[in-house]
Amino acid sequence: MLLADRFRAHAEAAVRERSPLYDEWSRGIADDPDVLALIGRAPEARRQPALVLAVARWLGAPLEPWPSLREWMLAHPDALVAELGRRTTQVNDVRRLGPVSLALSRVDGPVALLEVGASAGLCLFPDRYAFHATARGHGVDVDLRWGDPVGDVVVGLDIDLGSGADAPPSALAGAVSAGRVELPEIVWRAGLDLDPVDVTDPSAVSWLETSLPPGPSDRVDLLRRAVAVARSAPPRILRADAVDGLAAAAADAPTDARLVVVSTGTLVYLPGARRQAFVDAVRRLDASWISYERRDLLHDVVVPPHAGLAPGGDFAALALDGHALAVGDAHGTRVRLLPS
Repeated sequence: MLLADRFRAHAEAAVRERSPLYDEWSRGIADDPDVLALIGRAPEARRQPALVLAVARWLGAPLEPWPSLREWMLAHPDALVAELGRRTTQVNDVRRLGPVSLALSRVDGPVALLEVGASAGLCLFPDRYAFHATARGHGVDVDLRWGDPVGDVVVGLDIDLGSGADAPPSALAGAVSAGRVELPEIVWRAGLDLDPVDVTDPSAVSWLETSLPPGPSDRVDLLRRAVAVARSAPPRILRADAVDGLAAAAADAPTDARLVVVSTGTLVYLPGARRQAFVDAVRRLDASWISYERRDLLHDVVVPPHAGLAPGGDFAALALDGHALAVGDAHGTRVRLLPS
């Protein structure tokens, strides 16, 4: 995908994220050859729109309309390119735990949880968060709750159960319809990341906040609440590659717990051959694997496009051990469960 097209796609995502400023900025960059050339000086892996805009803000770009950002970027080219070379995308979006927790409910505990691309480890605490969902379809309209009933972190999720014309509902859909979503006990948790974020470091957490698009404050509030949970028991995050570090990290998990490897929006940053190497490495483990990745990213997780969904509604596929359970939006706020 051309760099300009990546920023146009980011503008569309910004609209869904209710960030009109990022929509304007991304469209402005997409149509500006001078700014695109500037961003093109950064390493290929560091040209992601979300990272470019976060770095600009981190360095002092004003939260003002596109002409002001353009002026700032062209006035600070070397600083912008240098900082892009040092930074990585660090979103740590706990909303993706909505779909992940549904898959986790299908695993028998106790569980040892290992996340790749863990960042600050905020997605390692599903048992400490409260999940509030609405589920509709197949004649069902139900509100349901799971996780920690008094958790300060509340993750919302819209669940589409499909229509009566679909194939028979899955076991997961049956459990959701009956309001029986229960998480297994988590007795161990750890993460892997090339650039871990120290959740106790105020500057590092400030970078996480800057990585969020400007707009409604609910995502910032959710992040801060998740940080507070993680700070109460900082998770172990190993500085390691998702492929090369996986076996060593897994070896530390207790043998009397079911190892569950989780990847959410991480594998897109691996080249195709490394992505397959990760899949092969997971399969060599005695482990379950939960993925919430772009729908067309993994050869082994085959999901056809689905009609009747809102734009971006089938961006990602939720899978357990390579078997697709649902499709959903990029951030995990809504899913459609797949029939059995």
